[in-house]
Amino acid sequence: MRTQHSSAVLYTAFALLLLTLVACGGGSSSPGGTQNQGITIAPFPSQLGAGANWQFTASVTGAPGSSGVNWSVNPSTGGTIDPSGLYIAPTSGTFPLAVTITAVSQASLSSTSSATISVTQKDPVGNAQGTSIPCPTFGGGLPNAGSTCYQVNTSCEGVADLSAYLKVNQPTGTSIGTVLFGTGTGGSALYDNDPPDFFDGSTNGGLAVVQSVLNAGFTTVQVTFGAPFNDQTPNGWLTGPGGPRRAACRYATVAQWVYQNIHGSSPTAPLCATGNSGGSAAIAYALTDYGMDSIFSMVEQTSGPPMSRLDQGCAPPSSSVCQTRQFTCNSGDPVQNLSSCYAAGDADIIDLTYAQPLCRNAVNGQPPPTGLFLSDSILGGPQRTFPKTRVHVLLGGRDNSAAMEQGLAWVGALTGTASSQSCVSDAPHPIPSAADGAAAIAADIQTMCKLQ
Repeated sequence: MRTQHSSAVLYTAFALLLLTLVACGGGSSSPGGTQNQGITIAPFPSQLGAGANWQFTASVTGAPGSSGVNWSVNPSTGGTIDPSGLYIAPTSGTFPLAVTITAVSQASLSSTSSATISVTQKDPVGNAQGTSIPCPTFGGGLPNAGSTCYQVNTSCEGVADLSAYLKVNQPTGTSIGTVLFGTGTGGSALYDNDPPDFFDGSTNGGLAVVQSVLNAGFTTVQVTFGAPFNDQTPNGWLTGPGGPRRAACRYATVAQWVYQNIHGSSPTAPLCATGNSGGSAAIAYALTDYGMDSIFSMVEQTSGPPMSRLDQGCAPPSSSVCQTRQFTCNSGDPVQNLSSCYAAGDADIIDLTYAQPLCRNAVNGQPPPTGLFLSDSILGGPQRTFPKTRVHVLLGGRDNSAAMEQGLAWVGALTGTASSQSCVSDAPHPIPSAADGAAAIAADIQTMCKLQ
């Protein structure tokens, strides 16, 4: 009889233990992933900038009947998350802000898992490792003699690692500052060797700009994410998936590396940058989302930035979402009717950063992911001021692309910032390809690249 009683006690204790384990709730978080009661939240970043986005995913195991989850955000001011798990951080509030994302199994409400993210004012800059490499041989640019080249490997959260390549030239005598040069789309060409964009017949406009700035006493740093060093990354910094805002971390990380390793973090000389079209957008993202206004004294943005408002660009041309304006380049020039909406080719460039043709689909009339597009827009986050950075936008009178209206929207939204715009009447979208366009870029840099 004593043996039977002891067995019953042990059985009861074991059953109670099982019930306790099954009913246990709560959650834990880790940047490497979270698991609780059969729910696993895929790896997520520990930090996001204000207004940024992250696609959360969760897997459910051991739950009969459903593998889906319901998402929630705490606190209520901590942003939004849709049924698919797309989280968009708040654009206003007190930062840093700790936000908890919770996934609840649709099959068992007691099965939950949570993730905690710190929302900060700016997106985190990535990591970079740079090494000196031989300069490639090509015709038409600054000679290799006197040039130093580098490979800078960048690593940013949420996008694949990518290498950038630099061609650096030092002026005769003491340098009076450092200037970065970037080309269009994903910046996968050197500024002094960008055929056909910067070539106009026999004239290499990109080379003319770099040579003029170098002769004026500046250190020139040309940035390429591909050719002529590497032909495996034709999309450059726009290589997705991840979205353009997150992909722009690569450029910001390179700029930070240049500031520290080429410019020597000098507080007594200016660091400036210029870029055309997509190169202009990379600079704008670096300023607004990655805090590069702390190192840039002046930026010369040409033909853009074309990604100021993706939610207005990725829309059918006939849509009321499109912003329009009339623009006259210079007195006596014809009036241009500008639209913020992208042509199909422009949409395809945006889609280089996404896993699906989201922008092209939206241009063709499919319902757009408006919240995602706004989050990934240069002007989609909190309003920022750049008291240490002078911003100048240069446009072309022969450019009828959306980059014109989007560029005007960018410069018009700047407050608390020394900003200005000008226009070259006969310049097309690739402004350096026009001789007077190249001359205007060089003159602007030489005049305005100063400590603010």
